[in-house]
Amino acid sequence: MHDGTMQTQLSTCLAGCLALALWLARPAGAAAAGVSPESLERLAPQWQDGDLIFIRISNPIFRRVAETTDSWETHVGLLFSETNGTWQVAESTFPFSKFSSLNRFIARSEHRRFCVMRYRGGLTPEEKLDLRLSAGLRMGIPYDLGFNYDSPGLYCSKFVRQAYREATGYEVGRLETFRELLAKNPRAPLGFWRVWFLGHIPWERRCVTTTSQLKSGDLTLVFDSTQSSAPMGRRDASRPGR
Repeated sequence: MHDGTMQTQLSTCLAGCLALALWLARPAGAAAAGVSPESLERLAPQWQDGDLIFIRISNPIFRRVAETTDSWETHVGLLFSETNGTWQVAESTFPFSKFSSLNRFIARSEHRRFCVMRYRGGLTPEEKLDLRLSAGLRMGIPYDLGFNYDSPGLYCSKFVRQAYREATGYEVGRLETFRELLAKNPRAPLGFWRVWFLGHIPWERRCVTTTSQLKSGDLTLVFDSTQSSAPMGRRDASRPGR
């Protein structure tokens, strides 16, 4: 077996063990702050299938991700309504991608903070159905601890980008190499990433971040739990071609 292959497998194994230990130790979202479970029901009418929902999971891994991208959020999923009036979030999470109840999804966020964003102009009914199907086809896929866009595994922002691209043709978020990502932020924790990748950061590996999605010009704000009201984002009636 080639040394490179052995190193990749060892790196994946060690990263998995570390991730599992840190994940099990992750703090829950502070129930005393943010939007209460009771308030979610009143807010739900302003959301639509396919909206992106961002949260901050505050464990050691994701705190380093936030430091790297210089943003508050660390996780993203897709909102979908159910026939009984409840909302589910399709997400890539450790260890497998799944559907989670909206309340449980938000409960994982630090201080229950979240924001909801919408693709500009909104999606057509057909696009919403196709997006739900695309997300459903990605359930049960292992989480990629190497954040490799070109691997068979998934991580949250890759899950969202690929589901959107397959269902609508729209590309949500920017593909960039680790070299490009880390060069943008002088305060990025290079030491952490060297340890995470066993001393060898994969500089040319392609990835997509939650921050490139949150700050994308193709998304508009629907709701931000840190604001006193629920502002609707700028409505852009134009719809880019596929």
